[in-house]
Amino acid sequence: MAMKHKLLTLIALFLTILNGLNAQDTETKDPEVILIQQLNELRAEGCMCGNAKANPVGSLIWNKQLASIAYEYAKQLKENNQTSQDAYLFISHIGTDGSTLMSRLDNAGYIAKNAIENIAFINGNEDMVIDYWLNNPESCQNIMDKKMTTMGAAKSGDFWVLILTQR
Repeated sequence: MAMKHKLLTLIALFLTILNGLNAQDTETKDPEVILIQQLNELRAEGCMCGNAKANPVGSLIWNKQLASIAYEYAKQLKENNQTSQDAYLFISHIGTDGSTLMSRLDNAGYIAKNAIENIAFINGNEDMVIDYWLNNPESCQNIMDKKMTTMGAAKSGDFWVLILTQR
C-alpha cells in the first residue's frame, strides 16, 4: 500500500509540473504587450536615469499608427545596414533619406504636440532593449518624460525604435 501511495504522489507531482509548463506556454505575450506593460510599470515606480532621479509618471497608451511608423524606420535602419560594405553600423535619428522623427510623423499624418524617439541595435528581447535604454540616461529620461502619453515601438532585425508622443 505504501508503494502505491508513493507512486500516486510521484504521478501527481509529475502532472503538476507538466501543467505548470503548459501554463507557461499559454502565457507567452506579444512584444507590444511586454513593452507597454514593462514601461508602464517602470513609469509608475520611477527610477534613476544616470545620476538623476526620475519620479513616477502616468501610464502610456499603445498606438498602432506609432508602432507602424516605428517599424518603417526600424526596417529602414536594417536595410541600410544590410547593403553597407562599410565596417561601421549606421544608426541615427536622422534617416539616410534625411528624414527626422517629426518628418516621419508628418508624412504619416500623425499629429503630436511633442515627440521623442529611442533607437537601439540589440540582438535580444524586449527586456534587453529596455535595459539598454534605461542604462542610457537620455533614453531613460525620454521613457520617464511625464509629458509623453502615447507610444509605439517596433523591431526589424536587431534594430529597435520606440516613439513616445504627447498628443
